Amino acid sequence: MQHWNYYGKGYVRIKACTQSPERFLNLCAYHKIILWNLVHKNGVYEMNLSIKDFFRLKNICKKTGTRILIIGKYGLPFFFYRNKKRKAFFIGIFMSFLIMFFLSNYIWNIHVEGNIHNSTQSILGYLEKIDVRHGSLKKDLDCSLIAEKLRGEFPNITWVSAKITGSRLFLEVKENDNIYRESTPQKGAYDLVSNKTGEIVSMITRKGTPLKKTGDCCKQGEILVSGRLDILNDSKEVEKYAYTDADADIYVEYPLEYFQQFSMIYQKPVYTGAQKRGYLLQIGDYYFDFKRKPSWETFDTTTSLKQFRLTENFKLPLFYGISTDYEYKSQKTIYTEKEAKEKALYQLNVLIKNLEEKGVQISQNHVKINIQKNVCTASGTLLAVEKVGKKVPTDILPQHTERNFDVNE
Repeated sequence: MQHWNYYGKGYVRIKACTQSPERFLNLCAYHKIILWNLVHKNGVYEMNLSIKDFFRLKNICKKTGTRILIIGKYGLPFFFYRNKKRKAFFIGIFMSFLIMFFLSNYIWNIHVEGNIHNSTQSILGYLEKIDVRHGSLKKDLDCSLIAEKLRGEFPNITWVSAKITGSRLFLEVKENDNIYRESTPQKGAYDLVSNKTGEIVSMITRKGTPLKKTGDCCKQGEILVSGRLDILNDSKEVEKYAYTDADADIYVEYPLEYFQQFSMIYQKPVYTGAQKRGYLLQIGDYYFDFKRKPSWETFDTTTSLKQFRLTENFKLPLFYGISTDYEYKSQKTIYTEKEAKEKALYQLNVLIKNLEEKGVQISQNHVKINIQKNVCTASGTLLAVEKVGKKVPTDILPQHTERNFDVNE
C-alpha cells in the first residue's frame, strides 16, 4: 500500500539495467531513497519510487553505470497533466465538491438510540412538529433546546443527549421503566380487588386484611384484601379502624375459551426458477426501478438496498441496490392430516407463548383438534393462572366515638 501514500505527489515505475545491482540498491538505501514493489525480471530490476527520489538517482546511476527507463507514471500530477484539456471533467469534479460542501451543511440522518417504550417513529414525528427533520440546516438546530423539548413531550424520558456529528443528528435517550407500571401511591388506604373471575390457587398476604383464601372463588371487581384493619378492644368489639396499603401475591386460575379454524385446501406457490434482476434507485420517497416489468402473472419481488454515504457520518437520502423478481405458479394443495394437526398445534403454541411472555401460565390444556370436511378445527378450554390484584382506594369509615357515662344517671 506504499504507492497510495505517494499518489497525491505522484510516483513512477522504472526499470534499472545495471551490472552491480547490490551497489545500486545499497546506495539508494544510504541516501534514504524509498523503493517499493521491487521485482527482478530477466536480469532487470523494476521498482516504484516517488518523483522527488527519481531525480536524486542521477549521481547514483553515474557511479554504478545504471540505465533507467520509466515504464509507468502514476498519481495526481500525471493524471491532471493527461487530462488538462478535459475542462468539463474538472468542472464536474469542482461542482461535485461544491455540492458536497453544500449538502454537508444539512442533517441527512437522525439516529435515535436507547428508546424502548417510545418508538423511533413517535420521536421522529414529534421532531418534525418542532421543525427538526431530515434536510434541516445544522446551524438552525439547538441541541440543548431539542433535548429539553423531548423531555417535556415524553414524561418517561429522564435524560436526553443530542449532538451533531457530520450530517447526522444523534439522539441518545434514557427512559424511566417504572412510569409504565400501574401507578399506585405508596402511602394511603388501598384495597386489592380481583381483575379476573376464577379460583384462587395461591394467596400470600403481606399487608391488609384478607377477605378470601386459597381455594375460594372470586369475581372480577371483588375485594380480595382490604386496606382497612379492625382494631378490637378487650371485648372483641371494633374499637377503631386503621388503614394501610394492601399488599399480597394472589394467583387466580380461570378458563380461556380457544377456537381456531382453517381450510385444508390452500394455494401453494411453486417457483418456476425464472427470475429477472435489475438495479433499483431510491431518492427520498421516490423509487426508480430500471428493470422491465415481467410478463408473468404472479411473481414475488425481493430488494436489497444500501444507503449512499460519503463518510461514516455523512449519509445521503440516496439508496441503491438490486431488485429481483421470481415467477411462481399457484398450485391447489391439500394439507395432510398430520400437516393440518401440526399447523393447528403450532398456532396454539404461539398463543401460549405470547401469554407466558405476559406472565400468564397455562396449567391445563383441554384443546382438541378435529378434521372434518376439509376443515381443521381446534377448540377447547385453557386453564390460565395469572397474578391479580388491582389497587383501589379503601372506603374510609367513620371512627367509633367513645361515650362518657355519668355515674349519677
